[in-house]
Amino acid sequence: MMPFLKPSLYLSAALTLVIVLAVPVFLLQSSAPFWATYGISTIAATEWFPYEQLYGMLPAIIGSTWAIVIALSIAIPCAIAAAIMANEMMSASMASATRLGMEVLAAIPSIVYGLIGLWVLLPLLQHSFDLLSGHSLLAAGLILALMILPMITLMSMDALKQVSAEQRQAGLSLGLNWEALLFRISLPQAWPGIRSGILLALGRALGETMAVMLVVGSLDRMPQPITNILQPAQTLTSRIGREIGEAAFGSEHFSALMACGLLLALMGLSISLFAHVRGLNK
Repeated sequence: MMPFLKPSLYLSAALTLVIVLAVPVFLLQSSAPFWATYGISTIAATEWFPYEQLYGMLPAIIGSTWAIVIALSIAIPCAIAAAIMANEMMSASMASATRLGMEVLAAIPSIVYGLIGLWVLLPLLQHSFDLLSGHSLLAAGLILALMILPMITLMSMDALKQVSAEQRQAGLSLGLNWEALLFRISLPQAWPGIRSGILLALGRALGETMAVMLVVGSLDRMPQPITNILQPAQTLTSRIGREIGEAAFGSEHFSALMACGLLLALMGLSISLFAHVRGLNK
């Protein structure tokens, strides 16, 4: 090893550790005044009026959950199906064109997706479901599904491609047809890579702000009933994005928004830990 390389590696590792620790420390320090004053009971409260000292987080938590559930339920099966088509059924040139298209979609900025949702998706939902406005949790979920679809598809394609030809040949020699080969060998072997793509996509969906903020409606109230995804709503990210410019640094309102950010960070951490534990157990 070259003499200068080892100190550089230590410096890079230390810098990475500092950055990783700085984010939760900042969120904890910034949100501590809010938690000390209002406690965790605000998580179950339903009214958010900062100028009246009401900081109910439940509507935004429900909105974030619904948006992510809708996005994943659409994107995961579509992405895996597209990856199977590209790897198992298409010619090499068609598969290459599919990959290029997905890479282009993945590179589009989120604000562009938000504008597409604003000018195309919202009027479509408004006319299709006879709504006063197309702003809704469904719109947020559909936009998120479109945004995370390329990531899951690309990583699923790579995972399926890495399944060894020897295993496929062994399956064929045992008399497995194409369907059995896919579900008994290819998909189980590729699942760790597919799962990684889903987790990365989930992280993007959980933290997406601009596109969601443009289509969700940013209305701080519980859906009535809670399963109604056609109503305007709020997510944690859209709340932070819309109100952070109005909150003075260090104020109670600012601390409440940092508490929302801390909840998002904890959600992401919980998902990562769950996936890591499941991976170790298999």
